[in-house]
Amino acid sequence: MHTITAIDNNTQEYMKLRSDNYSSWFGPSKLLPNADENGTIMDFAIVGFAKCGTTTMEANLGYIAPMPIGDICTPVSQTVYYSYKSWPKEHGEEKLFRGTKCPAFIQGNWLDEWSKHLPRTKLIIGIRHPVAWFKSFWDMQANRGNVPLGGPYELTTPCFGKSCRNGCPGRQLFCLHRGRFHLALAKLGKTALTGEERKMLAPNDADGGENLRSSGIKNPIFLYDQQELSQDYVWEELAEYLGVNHIPHDKYQSSHPKRHDRNLDFCEEKYDDFRAMMMPYAYELSVWLQEYLIPVANDDGRDDVVIPRADSSFSKRVEDYKNDPCGKLIRSDNGTYVRSGVTAVAVSAGEAAAADEAVAGA
Repeated sequence: MHTITAIDNNTQEYMKLRSDNYSSWFGPSKLLPNADENGTIMDFAIVGFAKCGTTTMEANLGYIAPMPIGDICTPVSQTVYYSYKSWPKEHGEEKLFRGTKCPAFIQGNWLDEWSKHLPRTKLIIGIRHPVAWFKSFWDMQANRGNVPLGGPYELTTPCFGKSCRNGCPGRQLFCLHRGRFHLALAKLGKTALTGEERKMLAPNDADGGENLRSSGIKNPIFLYDQQELSQDYVWEELAEYLGVNHIPHDKYQSSHPKRHDRNLDFCEEKYDDFRAMMMPYAYELSVWLQEYLIPVANDDGRDDVVIPRADSSFSKRVEDYKNDPCGKLIRSDNGTYVRSGVTAVAVSAGEAAAADEAVAGA
C-alpha cells in the first residue's frame, strides 16, 4: 500500500473539501473564467505529445487521482464534471488529486480554454526524438490498419489553411509535420519569441517563424523526455511539481495494439529520404530547447517551466535529436541531412519543394 499525501497540510485539507464548492465554479452552462482563483480545481492535465509516454504517465498518476486509462479529449467543463462526479466512483473516491489526459491538447487551441478557466492546472508534456515518435505512431496505426498503402512518404505533404489538423492535410491523424514539437511548445508563450528565436522556429513553414502566434498560456508546464520515464529523478521532481510526497511509478502502459507484424524498419535504405525530410525538424527542436526553453527552466525567477535535470540529462537527450537515430545521415553545411559520404548541393526553396513532392508521390 502506497501512502500518498499532499506535501502542504493546508492544501490537503482544502482538497478534502473542495468538491463541496463544485457548483460555485460554474455559470449557467460552463466553468467561469478563472474558476480556480480561490483554489486549484484540476491539479494536473497530461496534454501531450502523443506517443511520448503519456499513457504510462497516466497509469502511474492514477495512484493519486481517479481517472480512466485513455484519452479524455473533452471541453474543460465536461472534464471537470467527469473528475468530480463520475471517475471517483469507479477509480477511487479516497484519491484527493484530480487529473486527466489528452495528448491532442498540446497541438491546436485546446489549452486556450484551460488557461482561461483553470490557469492553476499544472500541465505535463512529454517529447521524444521526432523520428522515433513518427515510427511509434506509424507502427501503432499500421497494426490497426489506419495507414496509407503507399507508405510513410504519403504523409509528407505540408498543409495550409483552416482544414489542417496538427499541421497535417486532409484531416490526417498524423504526418511528418506533426513532429514539429517546438512550434507547439513555443506557442505556449513561455519564451520571449524574439526575432532571432523565430528564425529557428520552422521559418519556412506556414505556421512557423513570424507566423507563429503566442497563446500566452498561464498554466505552468512540466516537460520530460519519454526515455527518462524509467528514471526515479523524473518522478521525484514531478511529485514536487504537483505537491505530493511520492508518486509510485511501477506501471508501464503501452497504447500499442497487441499485434506487431506490421511494424516498419525505418532504418532501411528506402526510408533514408523520409528521415532526411524529418531530421531538420528534429534539429530545430533540439536547438530551440537548448537555447530558449531550458534557460527559462533554469531561471530562479520563473516557476512556470519545470524540466527535470534540464542542464544535464535532459540537455544530453535533446542534443541527440540532432542525430539520425539510424546513424546513416549527417547534417550538411546548408542544414539538410544527407547520406554519409554524399556531398550536399544547395537548392532553391522551389527546387526543394519540387523534390519533396516527387518523393512524396514515389
